[in-house]
Amino acid sequence: MTRNNLFHLISLGCPKNRVDTERILAVLTRSGFRYTPEPREASLIIVNSCAFIEPAVEESIDVILESHCLNPLALLVVAGCLPLRYREKLLGPLPEVDLFVGPEQIEALPGLLDRKIGSLNRKAGRSRLKAGPQNDLTLSPRALTTRGYAYLKIAEGCSRRCRYCTIPSIRGPLRSEGFAALEQEAQWLASSGVRELVLVAQDTSSYGQDLGEKNGLMTLLRRLELIKGVRWIRLMYLHPASIPSDLARVMNESDIILPYLDIPLQHVADTVLRAMGRPGKGDRIRKLIDRLRNEVPNLVLRTTLMVGYPGEGEDEFGELREFVESGRVEHVGVFTYSPEEGTSAFKLGDPVSDEVKAARADEIRTIHSRIMERRNRQRVGSIEECLIEGPSEETDYLLQGRTWDQAPEVDGSFYATSGLATAGEIHTARITETFGPDLFGELISERLTRTGNSRGRPRGREGPQ
Repeated sequence: MTRNNLFHLISLGCPKNRVDTERILAVLTRSGFRYTPEPREASLIIVNSCAFIEPAVEESIDVILESHCLNPLALLVVAGCLPLRYREKLLGPLPEVDLFVGPEQIEALPGLLDRKIGSLNRKAGRSRLKAGPQNDLTLSPRALTTRGYAYLKIAEGCSRRCRYCTIPSIRGPLRSEGFAALEQEAQWLASSGVRELVLVAQDTSSYGQDLGEKNGLMTLLRRLELIKGVRWIRLMYLHPASIPSDLARVMNESDIILPYLDIPLQHVADTVLRAMGRPGKGDRIRKLIDRLRNEVPNLVLRTTLMVGYPGEGEDEFGELREFVESGRVEHVGVFTYSPEEGTSAFKLGDPVSDEVKAARADEIRTIHSRIMERRNRQRVGSIEECLIEGPSEETDYLLQGRTWDQAPEVDGSFYATSGLATAGEIHTARITETFGPDLFGELISERLTRTGNSRGRPRGREGPQ
């Protein structure tokens, strides 16, 4: 294969961006391009950027400039949130970039490249870059970059107006994908070996509202759980103000919808929530969590918290700290507030110093780590279902995957110390030891059934809370 149709692709940011990255991979492959992991070999480099907060913008720009330095002759394309957020403002500051594209232009990317290449071929030193013939064997919506699981993006954009958030201005209002299209994509994923569907959107709770569907998420779940081959369905990014009232019932009646919910709370102090433009109060959040736990046995929760928002004093942070110390949530991610130009919160300034923000974030992480480690130690001896993703990133002597209550990329990993398993499939394991967020165990032949604590719940006793 000649260098002329090799491309290198870098994906930054969230799981929603990963889905777009997989679409780019498929579109380019269909057009005859071939991926290379070496940027210096490529005649085309694509950076799928993130621009949600200022540190992500800085990282994206650093990667763009680094890519150009590594291979200044390659055609450089920037996709994702960066061109959506800044649009024509990037043309002057980033002359290294040959083409900016948004997510809505992914399917048109080969044509955009052809036109750009035609105008650049006259430049001295520019290598000829062209697509090869169409390959019917690669007519797929995405080129999967994960094994055994995949993200299913059910909607784009967000219609909420949190005062700190850039998503509505970057990605636009909520636009839900139709039932049929999602069902078709999920069927293709299952036929490609995907056993876990991770449902993602900027606002998963509101799925279908823009389509006039009152219970859109519930209808979608009912349809997805009928797809042959899917063993787990995981829900991410549920807004706490609009958790469907019958979600617990649907989860309890299902064999494959995991008792795992990711609900970004951001904060629990009333004054901070009001300043953020978040509906509800801290007491309502606590009551929501208690209700969900009462309704869904062995429920595992993940959340995201923000520290350092304008108006967060010691009292407000103390309330957040006490919430984390209560152990109400099993998995906690924390980040520091970043004032973003274009948001209504930007005019509030940045009164909490970077040093205080960092100290508060570290304190939350330390508290949560202690709670998580204690919970994991209680799991030693339990039998769990786990999805094996392949050899460990650290050593080929261990298999790596996740138990049912570990979401991809954010909740730690499971490592198999003995036993045989098929990568990309769900197996049963006995937990033998823990280290930080990670679990270790022995793969066993026993399979869990609906009557024997399905969905990986520890056999013979309740799961740790």
